[in-house]
Amino acid sequence: MTVSAGWKELAEQKKKAVDALIPEEWTLPKEVLDKYDATSTESVLNVPEKFLSKKEYDITEHYTVKELLEKLQTGAFSATDVVKAFSHRAAIATQLTNCCTELMFEYGAERAKFLDEYLEKHKKPFGPLHGLPISLKDSFNIPGFDSTLGFVSKIGNKAGFDTVGDFARLLSDLGAVFYVKTNIPQTLMTGDSENNIFGRTLNPSNLSWTAGGSSGGEGALIKMRGSLLGIGTDIAGSIRIPALCNGVYGFRPTAMRFPMGNQTDPSRECFVGVLATAGPLASDFESIQLLVKETLDQKPWNYDAECLRLRYQVPEIDNKSKLKIGVIYEDPDLPVHPPVKRIIGEAAKILEKEGHSVQKITSFPSYDDAWALAWSLFQSDPKSTAWENLMSTGERIIDSLLLPGLEVYGKPPQDIAELIELKERVKVMTEKWLEIFKNYDVIIAPGSPSTAPPHDEYGIAPYTCAWNVVDFPAACIPFGKADASIDLDDGAQYPEKLEKIYTHYRPEAFDGGIGSVQVIAPHLEDEKLLACCAIIDKALNKK
Repeated sequence: MTVSAGWKELAEQKKKAVDALIPEEWTLPKEVLDKYDATSTESVLNVPEKFLSKKEYDITEHYTVKELLEKLQTGAFSATDVVKAFSHRAAIATQLTNCCTELMFEYGAERAKFLDEYLEKHKKPFGPLHGLPISLKDSFNIPGFDSTLGFVSKIGNKAGFDTVGDFARLLSDLGAVFYVKTNIPQTLMTGDSENNIFGRTLNPSNLSWTAGGSSGGEGALIKMRGSLLGIGTDIAGSIRIPALCNGVYGFRPTAMRFPMGNQTDPSRECFVGVLATAGPLASDFESIQLLVKETLDQKPWNYDAECLRLRYQVPEIDNKSKLKIGVIYEDPDLPVHPPVKRIIGEAAKILEKEGHSVQKITSFPSYDDAWALAWSLFQSDPKSTAWENLMSTGERIIDSLLLPGLEVYGKPPQDIAELIELKERVKVMTEKWLEIFKNYDVIIAPGSPSTAPPHDEYGIAPYTCAWNVVDFPAACIPFGKADASIDLDDGAQYPEKLEKIYTHYRPEAFDGGIGSVQVIAPHLEDEKLLACCAIIDKALNKK
């Protein structure tokens, strides 16, 4: 991008251009928008019903992905009507929460028209995801639309690519429709999805809480049901953090099982620090299982050469299996908040009552050490492009990237020898976890020390990032709520180094926050993890 204006002007121009894509009849009244901002503690989850038609509300509110696909594949619903309904609801959601970056409503409508004509002509659906609207994190390239990653310097970068990102191409071949891309934090390396172009994504359950990051736009949009299924990426928790903050489902697969190619990335290709992975967020767990099976059956290595040549493996566990579950309540060096500890305990009791073997794990590798190791690996590229993208325009660095205290964690390796030493430490940590997993099908643990915190308080993410370091698949399942009347301040003492980079508990600030349990399985046991999660979700969230 040639910088011919100040960064503020460029950012404002881009935001105005995107906002102008919202049809006038979908624009919310000023008196509605004026009621809400990042300081409001209100929920906006009930706002869409007031502005959608009865048909649009029915389509977006009352069906799971599986149920919607049945309607689409039989012609009971047209793809055109479904995509229009979700586009309208996404337009409402982004006006209230800043969850979207690129509004691809016309693009989606054209695709839906093609799919309707295909069904009419061939008397069969285009593919197993025929007509399903799927939202995409901003980094997934779609020709004709920017992938800015929240960097002002990347405004207009759509001119640099003319191919659909590999995962999006696979999903398109299955019949999916893309209609929005979603917001992310500047650099993608913080738990607060804010940037100078699109602003801060707000949590629709309480606008004063963070929506998480880096796939925060996905989390907020799915909670608003402006999407039922979306694709994010995860290098330190970027799928699971928005899932747990917003109370939706999120799955981080083993790296290289889903296509990651042809994305816009804040780091260089072939980065060897910690592997990022693409994965789904959804409004129900069955949708994640469906997406994973269809993706892996489509042979993703034919789309991205770096994908493992491993098709969907039917797990031995079924919905009648009794599981061996290990439970981690907290790392004593990283205290979790009272509601989180209570919610994990309640989950363990329910699962035990259901007949599963549940055992507390008291000795395990340090989450704090895992975060320090990850922080060094994140900095392992001396030619990292993230800061270059910021410096090239002189744009403001967002507050959550400037939290004092991060420097106390790992330093970047100075040479190849130090990088190898870091990788050796990863190997040792992995072996220790694998030894523990010999006794369990899965482990349940916190995904975060807290429920969704106020803006710019998320801080470090050791409870998710530990599993990225060892590359174990992990999922977050919503369960329970923080309750200030019973989750009293326990007077936890936080180490001095965590003073500014770790969210501290105040009962009133977290009251009502949606709880979550993180479920983990060993490397490449993705299908087993999903089968276990389905059992756990059914037990915890009885419909």
